[in-house]
Amino acid sequence: MAELPDPPAAVRVASLRPVHWWRKLGYRVGQFLRGLLAGVREEDEAPALAVLSPAAMMLFQRMPADAQRHSLRVLQTLQQDAPVPVELAVAALLHDVGKSAARDAGAYLGLWLRGPIVLAEAVAPQWLARLADARPSPSLRYALYVQLHHPAIGAAWAQAAGASALTCWLIAEHQNKSWLVETPETILLARLQAADDMN
Repeated sequence: MAELPDPPAAVRVASLRPVHWWRKLGYRVGQFLRGLLAGVREEDEAPALAVLSPAAMMLFQRMPADAQRHSLRVLQTLQQDAPVPVELAVAALLHDVGKSAARDAGAYLGLWLRGPIVLAEAVAPQWLARLADARPSPSLRYALYVQLHHPAIGAAWAQAAGASALTCWLIAEHQNKSWLVETPETILLARLQAADDMN
């Protein structure tokens, strides 16, 4: 894989305004309810078909319907904001594809589990990290591992599907909000994170 940007710390890209726990909880409850009602029809896939290669489209279709719908909403939000470079569009559609690794191993990482995991991650991330097990298996411990490491898993899969280095970097970093320098890459990352947070 090509070298990914590794800028020195200087200027904070994303806002550091504290997010209160009740706002996070409200957001997660809304996300859960949207996921329960999610469905993706063939015509809904048109935005994905417009930007994804056949190999990347196979990755997109590997995700459960709620994850596909979420990714399509992330892309739609980005498109309302400003022009979307193809690398950012592909990252928006595939940023959560790594979560499919749990299902591939027979581990459950559906809506009923992801919500509580995300809440526990906000409260006790060290506890989840200790419970997680990187060995693929149909276990809760592997599902926890996938939830915590899905950005890296998804980036590796996107690279194997022929995605650009920038797209892979955006996927790998989509949960990392500690970038301090403003570069063209981190500006795209901040846009992806903001759209993801809204959906």
